[in-house]
Order: sequence, then C-alpha cells, then structure tokens
Amino acid sequence: MFFTDHPAALLAAGSGVVSAIGGFLIRYRKINASIERTRIHTIADAAAAEASERALFRTSLMAEMSIVRGLIKECETDRDALRQRLNVAEGQILILKASNEIMEKWVAFFRDGTASQATSFPNTNDQNKNSNNE
Repeated sequence: MFFTDHPAALLAAGSGVVSAIGGFLIRYRKINASIERTRIHTIADAAAAEASERALFRTSLMAEMSIVRGLIKECETDRDALRQRLNVAEGQILILKASNEIMEKWVAFFRDGTASQATSFPNTNDQNKNSNNE
C-alpha cells in the first residue's frame, strides 16, 4: 500500500538511487583513469630519467675512453722513443767495446812489443820489409 500511495516519491527515490550508482560508477571510472594516467606518466618520467642517465654514462664513458686512447698513444710514442734511445745506446756500447779492444791491443803491443794473434793491426815488420823491397 505504501507503494501505491506514494508512487512519485518512490520513483524519485529509485531515480536517486540509480543516479547515485551511476555517479559512483562514473567517478570510479574517472578515478581509475586518473590513476592510470599518473602511473603511465610516472613510468614515462622514470624511463626518460633512466635514458638520460644512460646517455650521460655513455658520454662520460666515451670521454674516458678517448682519454685512455690518448694515454695509450703517448705510451706508444714514449716506448718508440725508448727503443730508439736503447738502439743508440747499444750502438755506442758496441763502439766503446771495439775501442776498448783496440786500446787493449795497442797497450799489449807497446808493453810486450808484439801484437796478439787476433790483432787486426798491420805488422810493423811487414811494413818495414815492404818498404825495404821497394
């Protein structure tokens, strides 16, 4: 009986309930969409920050590699210079050894009056003989 006596009130109440449920569903959908947009925006910001950090790291790594390559070239240049100095020093050592050997032979020649058998000096007696034969 209550329903038949107040049909407009019931219709208004039913309409209000349906409207409230519809409003709730629309707000729920908007809130979920807003949360999803915020989540996507946060993920995009994080991805952009990570990409920026990676690019910065890559740039710094390339700069460091360039510095290392320069140092390697300097080391190679120094190594070549040291090799050249070593070759010059070895040549000077050979010359000094030969000079020392020659001096020792001259000392032996003047001290003993004869040169050793391994001497590469001309025999003074042979020179005298050659000059007498002429």
